[in-house]
Amino acid sequence: MQTLLVILVFSLAAGFLLKKFVWNPILENKQQKNGTLDGDNTKCGKNDCGCH
Repeated sequence: MQTLLVILVFSLAAGFLLKKFVWNPILENKQQKNGTLDGDNTKCGKNDCGCH
């Protein structure tokens, strides 16, 4: 019973780490950023830093 719990907790932890450090960065690179309402002339320049 303890072995099963250890395997389950280890699998959940490994899955979380893979999702956080591998899967999400891959998806972020594939997603295209939407243009801003003012035609990409934001106060912060071309990069949307989230300050507005």
